[in-house]
Amino acid sequence: MAETRILRCGNLADKKAMLDRKSRPVPKSKIDEPHYLRHSTMADKKKIFDDKVKEHKDKMANNPFSDNYRTSAPTKLAKDDPNYGRPVAGSKTERRGRKAAAHINAEVAVLCQMIYENGEQYEDGTAAITFGSLFQIYTVISNKVVGILLRARKHGLVYFEGETLFQRRDDDVPILLMKPFKEIVAELNRDRDEEFEIGVCHKAK
Repeated sequence: MAETRILRCGNLADKKAMLDRKSRPVPKSKIDEPHYLRHSTMADKKKIFDDKVKEHKDKMANNPFSDNYRTSAPTKLAKDDPNYGRPVAGSKTERRGRKAAAHINAEVAVLCQMIYENGEQYEDGTAAITFGSLFQIYTVISNKVVGILLRARKHGLVYFEGETLFQRRDDDVPILLMKPFKEIVAELNRDRDEEFEIGVCHKAK
């Protein structure tokens, strides 16, 4: 409002000083402020828009699913690069992956709890249960019992024979907790407070 009054009735020196202030380059930190665009000059708005367009074009040029993908010189990561096979940091894909990893982590914890509470417990804190019994108990919670079992075995939490298990055919196959239940719970709870790795239900020890 004060600048509007200067433009309408201020002296020439005040008007020139105000226009000089508006023409100066704006620091990046200032541009990032929430309401900067509303009060910025047309030149600043155009620069911000052009920067966003360039950033988007560069991103699409490296996206093989985009019509603007540059097949002549695609950006490739070496297989030993820590970002190889991972979504772009901070992207929606990464956030969805971390959310899924946290969900799987919780399901593994429930599965191990079901084995311990409903199976035969041993003095070392481990337990065992048949697949048929576990299937009947766990399917009340989730229909992904076989997938969660495979995930838990991959990370050394449970063990059973065979590549996979099928209802009725493998009802008598024993499933063993490979670690004391309290130790498994401690591992999974500790991972809950840390960063989840994409595709890993918990950090293998």
